[in-house]
Amino acid sequence: MFYRMIATLVTGLLLMANALSIQQATTYGNTIKLLNSLKDIKDDGQVLGTLFQKGDARIDDLIKALHDPDQKISLRAQIVIRYLGNQIGMKALEEWYSTQLEIVRSGPIPVPLSERDYQWINDQSINDADNYIYALALDGSPRAMAVLDGMKKKAGGLNEHMFAVQSLKRVNTSQPQKLLTGGNDPAKLILRNAFFIDPISRPYASARLLGFNGNRDKALVEVYVNRGRLAEEWYHIVLNKHGEGWKFFSITQVAVS
Repeated sequence: MFYRMIATLVTGLLLMANALSIQQATTYGNTIKLLNSLKDIKDDGQVLGTLFQKGDARIDDLIKALHDPDQKISLRAQIVIRYLGNQIGMKALEEWYSTQLEIVRSGPIPVPLSERDYQWINDQSINDADNYIYALALDGSPRAMAVLDGMKKKAGGLNEHMFAVQSLKRVNTSQPQKLLTGGNDPAKLILRNAFFIDPISRPYASARLLGFNGNRDKALVEVYVNRGRLAEEWYHIVLNKHGEGWKFFSITQVAVS
Protein backbone atom coordinates (compact mmCIF):
# COMPACT_ATOMS: atom_id res chain seq x y z
CA MET A 1 0.00 0.00 0.00
CA PHE A 2 2.80 2.40 0.96
CA TYR A 3 4.75 1.75 -2.23
CA ARG A 4 1.60 2.19 -4.30
CA MET A 5 1.03 5.63 -2.70
CA ILE A 6 4.63 6.61 -3.44
CA ALA A 7 4.28 5.45 -7.04
CA THR A 8 1.05 7.43 -7.42
CA LEU A 9 2.68 10.53 -5.95
CA VAL A 10 5.71 10.26 -8.23
CA THR A 11 3.48 9.75 -11.26
CA GLY A 12 1.44 12.82 -10.30
CA LEU A 13 4.56 14.94 -9.91
CA LEU A 14 5.89 13.79 -13.28
CA LEU A 15 2.59 14.63 -14.94
CA MET A 16 2.58 18.09 -13.32
CA ALA A 17 6.17 18.72 -14.42
CA ASN A 18 5.33 17.62 -17.96
CA ALA A 19 2.25 19.86 -18.06
CA LEU A 20 4.28 22.81 -16.76
CA SER A 21 6.95 22.18 -19.39
CA ILE A 22 4.32 22.14 -22.15
CA GLN A 23 2.74 25.34 -20.78
CA GLN A 24 6.12 27.11 -20.65
CA ALA A 25 6.90 26.01 -24.20
CA THR A 26 3.53 27.41 -25.33
CA THR A 27 3.97 30.77 -23.61
CA TYR A 28 7.53 31.06 -24.95
CA GLY A 29 6.27 30.52 -28.48
CA ASN A 30 3.62 33.20 -27.96
CA THR A 31 6.19 35.56 -26.46
CA ILE A 32 8.48 35.09 -29.46
CA LYS A 33 5.56 35.86 -31.79
CA LEU A 34 4.92 39.10 -29.92
CA LEU A 35 8.60 40.03 -30.02
CA ASN A 36 8.61 39.32 -33.77
CA SER A 37 5.68 41.72 -34.13
CA LEU A 38 7.48 44.50 -32.23
CA LYS A 39 9.20 45.93 -35.28
CA ASP A 40 9.03 49.60 -34.26
CA ILE A 41 8.71 50.83 -30.69
CA LYS A 42 6.87 54.00 -31.72
CA ASP A 43 4.45 52.48 -34.23
CA ASP A 44 3.75 49.14 -32.54
CA GLY A 45 2.31 50.53 -29.33
CA GLN A 46 -0.39 47.88 -29.06
CA VAL A 47 2.17 45.06 -29.23
CA LEU A 48 4.43 46.81 -26.73
CA GLY A 49 1.44 47.31 -24.42
CA THR A 50 0.62 43.59 -24.61
CA LEU A 51 4.22 42.63 -23.81
CA PHE A 52 4.23 45.12 -20.93
CA GLN A 53 1.01 43.61 -19.58
CA LYS A 54 2.21 40.02 -19.84
CA GLY A 55 5.92 40.63 -19.21
CA ASP A 56 6.18 40.08 -15.46
CA ALA A 57 4.41 36.72 -15.74
CA ARG A 58 6.59 35.80 -18.71
CA ILE A 59 9.88 37.15 -17.43
CA ASP A 60 11.49 33.71 -17.84
CA ASP A 61 10.48 33.78 -21.51
CA LEU A 62 12.00 37.23 -21.97
CA ILE A 63 15.23 36.17 -20.25
CA LYS A 64 15.43 33.11 -22.48
CA ALA A 65 14.82 35.30 -25.52
CA LEU A 66 17.93 37.35 -24.67
CA HIS A 67 19.92 34.32 -25.84
CA ASP A 68 17.94 33.86 -29.07
CA PRO A 69 20.27 33.55 -32.10
CA ASP A 70 18.12 36.13 -33.88
CA GLN A 71 19.66 39.43 -32.76
CA LYS A 72 16.40 41.29 -33.37
CA ILE A 73 14.57 39.02 -30.92
CA SER A 74 17.39 39.37 -28.38
CA LEU A 75 17.35 43.17 -28.68
CA ARG A 76 13.57 43.39 -28.35
CA ALA A 77 13.61 41.15 -25.29
CA GLN A 78 16.15 43.52 -23.72
CA ILE A 79 13.93 46.50 -24.53
CA VAL A 80 10.83 44.94 -22.93
CA ILE A 81 12.76 43.92 -19.80
CA ARG A 82 13.97 47.49 -19.42
CA TYR A 83 10.44 48.87 -19.83
CA LEU A 84 9.27 46.53 -17.06
CA GLY A 85 12.22 47.24 -14.77
CA ASN A 86 11.48 43.81 -13.31
CA GLN A 87 14.11 43.00 -10.64
CA ILE A 88 14.51 39.40 -11.80
CA GLY A 89 14.71 40.52 -15.39
CA MET A 90 17.17 43.34 -14.72
CA LYS A 91 19.44 40.99 -12.76
CA ALA A 92 19.39 38.50 -15.63
CA LEU A 93 19.98 41.31 -18.11
CA GLU A 94 23.04 42.44 -16.17
CA GLU A 95 24.37 38.88 -16.19
CA TRP A 96 23.72 38.72 -19.94
CA TYR A 97 25.56 42.01 -20.49
CA SER A 98 28.60 40.56 -18.70
CA THR A 99 28.84 37.78 -21.31
CA GLN A 100 28.68 40.08 -24.34
CA LEU A 101 31.80 41.17 -26.20
CA GLU A 102 29.96 44.23 -27.49
CA ILE A 103 26.89 45.62 -25.74
CA VAL A 104 24.13 47.20 -27.78
CA ARG A 105 21.81 49.01 -25.35
CA SER A 106 18.28 49.93 -26.19
CA GLY A 107 15.15 50.78 -24.28
CA PRO A 108 14.37 52.79 -21.16
CA ILE A 109 16.67 53.40 -18.20
CA PRO A 110 14.73 52.20 -15.16
CA VAL A 111 15.69 53.17 -11.63
CA PRO A 112 17.71 52.56 -9.59
CA LEU A 113 20.71 52.91 -11.87
CA SER A 114 23.17 50.02 -11.95
CA GLU A 115 26.93 50.11 -11.49
CA ARG A 116 27.25 49.55 -15.24
CA ASP A 117 25.11 52.64 -15.85
CA TYR A 118 27.43 54.79 -13.77
CA GLN A 119 30.50 53.40 -15.52
CA TRP A 120 28.95 54.14 -18.89
CA ILE A 121 28.04 57.72 -17.91
CA ASN A 122 31.57 58.29 -16.66
CA ASP A 123 33.03 57.18 -19.99
CA GLN A 124 30.82 59.42 -22.14
CA SER A 125 30.48 63.09 -22.91
CA ILE A 126 27.34 64.92 -21.82
CA ASN A 127 26.01 64.74 -25.37
CA ASP A 128 26.33 60.96 -25.46
CA ALA A 129 24.96 60.49 -21.93
CA ASP A 130 22.03 62.90 -22.29
CA ASN A 131 19.47 60.07 -22.13
CA TYR A 132 20.63 59.41 -18.56
CA ILE A 133 19.74 62.87 -17.28
CA TYR A 134 16.12 62.07 -16.46
CA ALA A 135 17.10 58.67 -15.05
CA LEU A 136 19.58 60.27 -12.64
CA ALA A 137 16.96 62.81 -11.53
CA LEU A 138 14.38 60.06 -10.97
CA ASP A 139 16.87 57.85 -9.12
CA GLY A 140 17.48 60.61 -6.59
CA SER A 141 20.16 58.75 -4.63
CA PRO A 142 23.15 60.75 -3.30
CA ARG A 143 25.37 59.17 -5.95
CA ALA A 144 22.91 59.93 -8.76
CA MET A 145 22.54 63.54 -7.65
CA ALA A 146 26.31 63.98 -7.41
CA VAL A 147 26.72 62.72 -10.98
CA LEU A 148 23.88 64.98 -12.12
CA ASP A 149 25.51 68.00 -10.43
CA GLY A 150 28.74 67.18 -12.24
CA MET A 151 26.90 67.13 -15.56
CA LYS A 152 25.33 70.51 -14.79
CA LYS A 153 28.78 72.02 -14.20
CA LYS A 154 30.13 70.59 -17.45
CA ALA A 155 27.12 71.92 -19.36
CA GLY A 156 27.88 75.51 -18.36
CA GLY A 157 29.64 76.41 -21.61
CA LEU A 158 27.51 74.38 -24.00
CA ASN A 159 24.87 75.63 -26.44
CA GLU A 160 21.67 76.24 -24.50
CA HIS A 161 19.59 74.67 -27.29
CA MET A 162 21.24 71.28 -26.95
CA PHE A 163 18.95 68.49 -25.73
CA ALA A 164 21.23 67.75 -22.77
CA VAL A 165 21.31 71.37 -21.64
CA GLN A 166 17.55 71.72 -21.97
CA SER A 167 17.00 68.46 -20.03
CA LEU A 168 19.31 69.61 -17.24
CA LYS A 169 17.37 72.87 -16.95
CA ARG A 170 14.07 71.02 -16.75
CA VAL A 171 15.14 68.70 -13.94
CA ASN A 172 16.72 71.64 -12.13
CA THR A 173 13.49 73.65 -12.13
CA SER A 174 11.05 70.81 -11.36
CA GLN A 175 10.43 67.99 -8.90
CA PRO A 176 11.00 64.78 -10.90
CA GLN A 177 10.53 62.55 -7.84
CA LYS A 178 7.27 64.11 -6.65
CA LEU A 179 4.28 61.91 -5.90
CA LEU A 180 1.64 62.31 -8.60
CA THR A 181 -1.83 62.41 -7.10
CA GLY A 182 -5.28 63.65 -8.01
CA GLY A 183 -6.73 60.80 -10.02
CA ASN A 184 -6.25 57.24 -11.22
CA ASP A 185 -5.70 58.01 -14.91
CA PRO A 186 -1.92 57.71 -15.55
CA ALA A 187 -2.16 59.54 -18.89
CA LYS A 188 -3.83 62.59 -17.31
CA LEU A 189 -1.39 62.56 -14.38
CA ILE A 190 1.55 62.65 -16.76
CA LEU A 191 0.14 65.52 -18.83
CA ARG A 192 -0.34 67.56 -15.64
CA ASN A 193 3.23 66.86 -14.56
CA ALA A 194 5.13 66.65 -17.86
CA PHE A 195 8.25 68.49 -16.69
CA PHE A 196 10.25 66.80 -19.48
CA ILE A 197 8.38 68.88 -22.09
CA ASP A 198 9.10 72.59 -22.34
CA PRO A 199 6.17 74.74 -21.11
CA ILE A 200 5.55 76.28 -24.53
CA SER A 201 5.00 72.82 -26.05
CA ARG A 202 2.76 71.34 -23.34
CA PRO A 203 -0.50 72.62 -24.91
CA TYR A 204 0.37 70.51 -27.96
CA ALA A 205 0.89 67.32 -25.94
CA SER A 206 -1.48 64.37 -25.67
CA ALA A 207 -1.14 61.06 -23.88
CA ARG A 208 -2.62 57.58 -24.10
CA LEU A 209 -2.29 54.55 -21.88
CA LEU A 210 -0.57 51.62 -23.61
CA GLY A 211 -1.09 49.25 -20.71
CA PHE A 212 -0.62 48.26 -17.08
CA ASN A 213 1.72 45.49 -16.02
CA GLY A 214 0.27 42.29 -14.56
CA ASN A 215 0.20 43.59 -10.98
CA ARG A 216 -1.13 46.95 -12.13
CA ASP A 217 1.55 48.71 -10.10
CA LYS A 218 3.20 50.11 -13.24
CA ALA A 219 1.68 51.91 -16.19
CA LEU A 220 3.11 52.52 -19.65
CA VAL A 221 1.97 55.74 -21.35
CA GLU A 222 2.75 57.24 -24.74
CA VAL A 223 3.08 61.03 -24.87
CA TYR A 224 2.85 62.72 -28.26
CA VAL A 225 3.83 66.35 -28.83
CA ASN A 226 2.44 67.71 -32.10
CA ARG A 227 3.76 71.17 -32.93
CA GLY A 228 3.23 70.61 -36.64
CA ARG A 229 5.01 68.63 -39.33
CA LEU A 230 8.72 68.17 -38.65
CA ALA A 231 8.19 69.33 -35.07
CA GLU A 232 6.88 66.20 -33.37
CA GLU A 233 8.10 64.22 -30.38
CA TRP A 234 7.12 60.87 -28.93
CA TYR A 235 7.88 59.73 -25.38
CA HIS A 236 7.22 56.53 -23.50
CA ILE A 237 6.70 57.05 -19.80
CA VAL A 238 6.51 54.33 -17.16
CA LEU A 239 4.89 55.22 -13.84
CA ASN A 240 5.32 53.19 -10.67
CA LYS A 241 2.57 52.97 -8.04
CA HIS A 242 3.43 54.49 -4.64
CA GLY A 243 0.65 54.21 -2.08
CA GLU A 244 -2.24 56.37 -3.26
CA GLY A 245 -0.21 57.98 -6.03
CA TRP A 246 2.32 57.35 -8.78
CA LYS A 247 5.93 58.29 -9.48
CA PHE A 248 7.93 58.50 -12.67
CA PHE A 249 9.88 55.28 -13.19
CA SER A 250 11.42 55.93 -16.61
CA ILE A 251 11.23 58.63 -19.29
CA THR A 252 12.26 57.72 -22.81
CA GLN A 253 12.17 59.86 -25.93
CA VAL A 254 11.43 57.26 -28.60
CA ALA A 255 11.24 59.50 -31.69
CA VAL A 256 11.54 63.10 -32.83
CA SER A 257 10.95 64.77 -36.19
